[in-house]
Amino acid sequence: MSRQVFAYIIHKNGKPDDTALEFATAARKLDPNAEVIGVVVGSGADLEAAAGEAAKSYTSVWKIDNAALAYPLADGVRKALTSVLPREAVVLIPHEHFGLDLAPGLAVKLDSPYLPDVVDFAGLDGDTLTAVRQEFSGMVSTHVACDIAAGAVITVRPGAFAPDESAAAGGTITDKSGDVGDLAAGRRYLETLVAEVGDVDITKSEILVSVGRGIEDQDNL
Repeated sequence: MSRQVFAYIIHKNGKPDDTALEFATAARKLDPNAEVIGVVVGSGADLEAAAGEAAKSYTSVWKIDNAALAYPLADGVRKALTSVLPREAVVLIPHEHFGLDLAPGLAVKLDSPYLPDVVDFAGLDGDTLTAVRQEFSGMVSTHVACDIAAGAVITVRPGAFAPDESAAAGGTITDKSGDVGDLAAGRRYLETLVAEVGDVDITKSEILVSVGRGIEDQDNL
């Protein structure tokens, strides 16, 4: 039986995050023979649109539609994933604020290793995965051996893998909504405070140039 690798897909307004395409690449590098499954949670039309987009890059997509997940909080998402994921699952989660809230507790619930902030996979020998992490602000790369026989929860740094933009998978969407129970959580969503943004989104820039006061004037750039 082939290994199953699950990619947790973050989405907003029906559009999957850039990490969805990156995880399609990451999963194949982790294990070229694995069955890769995208997982999308949420509620309503936005979820349907996101699942449809994800199916362009994944041969199989699991969706969980629940009113409690209209605004995903880690508590509820963790309960939902624990209900549907097999215990030996390898799960990829973006290494960002939501992923850092979700992943450690999910690893505990699945009784599997937790491997954070991975930037590359260097090989798989049987059930031993060698992952690459960066230390000391990226000045040192470390190779970490992780036994994934019982699965693993791995957070992957956004931008670490090239996106798979082939968009030709034509995947099947499986509704797992009926497999989850009560998703009530201790936290609840109140509101979103949107920060002011400039004309340029620096998170989408490939190169950033930073200068100090010594430059004195823009013309000196």
